[in-house]
Amino acid sequence: MKNLFILLIVALSASISSAKTYSPDMSWEELNADTHLKIEPPVVFMGHAIAYTFVCKDGEMLRTMKPLKQTKTVYIGKNQSKEIVLGYKYLYTPIHYTRTVSDCTYIGRNREVCKDKVISGTYPMTVNIDVALWGPRNDSEKFLFKKPYTVPNCQVNPQPN
Repeated sequence: MKNLFILLIVALSASISSAKTYSPDMSWEELNADTHLKIEPPVVFMGHAIAYTFVCKDGEMLRTMKPLKQTKTVYIGKNQSKEIVLGYKYLYTPIHYTRTVSDCTYIGRNREVCKDKVISGTYPMTVNIDVALWGPRNDSEKFLFKKPYTVPNCQVNPQPN
């Protein structure tokens, strides 16, 4: 019984000492490679949401680091569809942007009134990204820290689309 108790204490201390520690000093490469972490960067709007970690600075524009697949859905028959790849292209958006959005107000009885609204802003070049640890069954998370991320300059100049 005494030996079992000692073995249990040794096993517990070994598992505690082997538990990985995380810190904001770790590189983004280390953090992104760890499947136990949940990293949710803010997004940039380029027709749809693109993670800050997937964009780079190209002059006064932000662009995707890699070209994205452009597809078209073709419907075949009643309940079937097929996705056709039209090509690949980089997405861009200005760092200092102005765009029109619909500002809708619900007025009751399943009705709403919408007006166009012009919004302007500037995408920050450094953002804080939350880093969390996934729970045992990936159904919960524990916040660990915030880590700053600076948008890098683009390395390759793509051909015009």
